Amino acid sequence: MTRRVGIVCLIVWILSLGGTQARAQESTLLGPLKAQWENIRTQVVRTAEAVPEDKYAFKPTPEVRSFLDLFIHIAEENYFFMGFVTGDRSGDPNRFKNLKTRAEIVKALNESYDYGAKALAGLDDQKAMEMVPMMGGRQGPRWSAALANIADNMDHYGNLVVYMRLNGIVPPSTAARQQRQR
Repeated sequence: MTRRVGIVCLIVWILSLGGTQARAQESTLLGPLKAQWENIRTQVVRTAEAVPEDKYAFKPTPEVRSFLDLFIHIAEENYFFMGFVTGDRSGDPNRFKNLKTRAEIVKALNESYDYGAKALAGLDDQKAMEMVPMMGGRQGPRWSAALANIADNMDHYGNLVVYMRLNGIVPPSTAARQQRQR
């Protein structure tokens, strides 16, 4: 987990170098963090929309999560991690257990990403650096919970891409790149 967060920090820092002129009103941390949040949102939601509903139960092996399970897990994790950012740790942990249809999943994912975007919008440099209780009783800056959330989403997006490929589905990010190359 520490290595993954370090890699994501490096990516955020590199992105901030190229984008600071365009986002002068943003801090060097928050602008790229928000951009990465929107990027992973786009990838995950487009994936949920691209996977045929009859494939939502697909699991590569019995021991791993299905598409449906992964989408629900991502929505849950968005509230979990961003709850550390906002300080609002409320919400029914079972609110997603009965979701079954693609429409329900896409709606839940969008709402969870909206929650995260609102959490990030409520930060400025000073608030982002405030130390807050995190997982395992440790303390950390608010921004680190958002970064951990993005890293977690990226891991699960990697799972989703493999699942899609196993089902002959071209991931939306690849399809968009192929479209631009035409």
